[in-house]
Amino acid sequence: MFSGLKNKTILVTGGSGTLGSQIVREALGNGSRVFFTFFENELKAQELEREGAFPYKLNLTQRDEIKNIKKRISEDANHLDILINNAVTVCDKTIVNLTTQEWDTVLDVGLNGTVFLTKAMLPLLYKSHQAKVFNIISQIGLHGAYGQANYASAKGGLIAFTKSLAREVGRKKILVNAVNPGFMRSDITLNIPKMVLEDNQKKSCLGEYSDPCEVARFILYLASDNVSTVSGQIFNFDSRIF
Repeated sequence: MFSGLKNKTILVTGGSGTLGSQIVREALGNGSRVFFTFFENELKAQELEREGAFPYKLNLTQRDEIKNIKKRISEDANHLDILINNAVTVCDKTIVNLTTQEWDTVLDVGLNGTVFLTKAMLPLLYKSHQAKVFNIISQIGLHGAYGQANYASAKGGLIAFTKSLAREVGRKKILVNAVNPGFMRSDITLNIPKMVLEDNQKKSCLGEYSDPCEVARFILYLASDNVSTVSGQIFNFDSRIF
């Protein structure tokens, strides 16, 4: 267990996904009070609720729903210590074949929704002694990828948002950092072609994928009181060499 996580109030977006659910479980195991959002996976949300977490169904593309979540958390928790922006969606197509809706949806969830949710949560974060915000990014946001212009743009924008927000809220002693979890087998990568999976494995100097459990523990270590003077940074939990 990490020191300084007990009784922390944490909100994880995309909490029913592969990485999100691991973060929720690890945080619960460290004595935190955990809220999480989900979009479609009702069964996973119910499972995590039975384990002690508090679920909120949320469509990040809808600003009214974001406002409602802020109101509900304000009533349920009064303040927020840690916000982990993990929600994402993908629609991989070359830019020639990408529709306007497919572009907008990926940007609305991965960037716009994240920005406006963070903005909505800032008053609750201000009430914490030292709040922290983590944005889950990707190497694709730094290097791009074939057929993923929308996803790369969302993650690249999130990197820039991280650095800018860190400057804006540093005076309030809020730490803002981004974490690249590396390439992992997850709900998002489930339908990726075998050749792409093998290519990512070859790029790893260890010949391995990232482990969601280990990534979750890494993020929560950063979220704990063990780290108090690091902000505006990108942490690469990765063994791939580009």
